[in-house]
Amino acid sequence: MSNGAVLHQALEWQVTFWSGEVTQEERDGFAQWLGAAPEHAQAWAQVQRTDSRLQTLARPAAGQALRVRPSTARRRALLGIAGLLAGGGLAAYAVRETAPWQRVLADHRSARGERREIVLPDGTRIMLGSASAIDVHYSAGERQVRLLDGEIFITTATDASARPFIVHTAQGTVRALGTRFGVRQSAPWIQVAVEQGAVEISPANGGMAARQRVDAGQQARFSLASVDAITPLNANATAWAQGVLVAERMRLEDFLAELGRYRSGVLRCDPAVRDLIVSGVYPLDDTDHALRILAQALPLQISTATRWWVTVEARD
Repeated sequence: MSNGAVLHQALEWQVTFWSGEVTQEERDGFAQWLGAAPEHAQAWAQVQRTDSRLQTLARPAAGQALRVRPSTARRRALLGIAGLLAGGGLAAYAVRETAPWQRVLADHRSARGERREIVLPDGTRIMLGSASAIDVHYSAGERQVRLLDGEIFITTATDASARPFIVHTAQGTVRALGTRFGVRQSAPWIQVAVEQGAVEISPANGGMAARQRVDAGQQARFSLASVDAITPLNANATAWAQGVLVAERMRLEDFLAELGRYRSGVLRCDPAVRDLIVSGVYPLDDTDHALRILAQALPLQISTATRWWVTVEARD
């Protein structure tokens, strides 16, 4: 099945959930669809990453159509709305925004939940986070890495020819000044965290005046036009490269969103407990174990409908 067809199915499921009237049979059907092929989980992740844009354009019409029509007409309405989204270019936008085709053709990539280290010709080491992809281009004048998706942690090597090491992103560039640093794509921002050395951030549309230096022990995020405030380095900013998630008084909802990046399927947070505070160190290579630790530390239980649909909720 083509990427477009799978994405269309994911859009159908999104419209179903928008309706607010999801039956248990539909939840089971979604879980079966999600687990049927890796491409389904990837398409669902694409839709989730563009969900706010989808909702702005389509949710009111979708919700109304699904609420007022009987089941047969409801299905036709759902298909029509999803088809309208796809035909109107939104599906194409979602594909382009997350660039699955770029990941397929990328020089180096990692699967969802995987961390993968590569060593470049000059000895530079790059750790790819979950569902990440990069292209690498070394020339006589520069060492270039293009972050296509996800996040990376880089330990630059000394170059005999003193070629600059530059990370290109959708929002601008990050130039390494002999360093260990992480770069994460989190639209509409790029997040940069520096452990050693320093980097120079250049927003694509900001000009010389927008350039900012970020030193060891600092982090910052930037958009196309500017660099946000530089702040002290958060312990969790680069901890993923060592395979752990470090929570320092993190909201449960935010914690689960981060942990969910390292597992397949849906990891839900019951709204009743989303503001509970989480602290501690949790393994990313075994997220089921991380959830068990969480349930021991807080008054929570882990409800598993299927391995693809997990809900964290208040303990009975």
